[in-house]
Amino acid sequence: MMLRLIFLSLLFTFGLSAGQVYKITSTDELRKNYFTKIQPHFAAQKLQFFTSFDKVKIAYKYFKVENEKATIVISSGRTEGLVKYEELIYDLNRNGYSVYIHDHRGQGFSGRMTDDPQLGYVKNFSDYVKDMNIFVQKIVKRDKKLFLLAHSMGGAIASLYVEEYPYDFDAVVLSSPMHQPDLLGSSATDFVCSVIERRVPKIPRYIIGEKPFDLISSVYSDNLLTHSKLRYELSNIVYEFNPSTKIGGPSINWISEACKISPIIIYNAKNIKIPTLLLQAGGDQIVNLDPQREFCKNAGKNCNLIKIDEAYHELFIEEDKYRNKALNALFKFFSENL
Repeated sequence: MMLRLIFLSLLFTFGLSAGQVYKITSTDELRKNYFTKIQPHFAAQKLQFFTSFDKVKIAYKYFKVENEKATIVISSGRTEGLVKYEELIYDLNRNGYSVYIHDHRGQGFSGRMTDDPQLGYVKNFSDYVKDMNIFVQKIVKRDKKLFLLAHSMGGAIASLYVEEYPYDFDAVVLSSPMHQPDLLGSSATDFVCSVIERRVPKIPRYIIGEKPFDLISSVYSDNLLTHSKLRYELSNIVYEFNPSTKIGGPSINWISEACKISPIIIYNAKNIKIPTLLLQAGGDQIVNLDPQREFCKNAGKNCNLIKIDEAYHELFIEEDKYRNKALNALFKFFSENL
């Protein structure tokens, strides 16, 4: 009893409470448990589909837990399928949160809109938002606290969503949100966007320098996404196990759409009515950081930005020292909004 009192005293001394000790998978645990616990946990749930407004089939899974604290909807990044979120879903479930996740149109197990199944394409970014709205209203069916957790392109979609539907969720976490893609450096992005938006071809094709997934290097030393060699290699392994989910480089149209929605997301941040946590990766070379800060400023008191110094873009598959900071902040934020 005395040891427990000392432990609790230390927790409060360092600004923590007993409820803020979270179950987060370490690299060693991931290496040990991936094939015996984490992957089977994910595989046990059936892949399902719903039909969106324009007949595109959207894939999804859900992971319910008993006595859930709340339900979390995940909005994933560009190229990502739900298969990439095995470890994160495992950790969310272990901490008492049920999870719903769908594959955005044109990627993962969801339907394609072009003849090349590996081309990153969308006709209009608003299509992503429409898909998510159908998912939330018809599949998730809110009955308790409902949170939104979004990464990268999924963060752009989530931002548009909570600006348009301000009360569908109780709180939102944006991880490395793509409030503006990094195109040849932050200073050149606006100029590159202006050129691209004037030259969108009628037939979808890769933007110059991009190619299908199978032709892109998957060597760890070439990556700008994570410092974690194990998590990077596992993220590639799951795509080899699920080849139909592979997505390569973006199309010209996708880049054009990403450029168009950036100023809209930032300007309309003033419409956000719910608590928002923005997790910024300090070493991000995939999206620009200044628009994230501007977004949070425009959202006012509803937005809190936490910068994780030196972390790369993929906070949820980063090295432990970065991933733990992101997940501790995430769980603390959700706990405060229960």
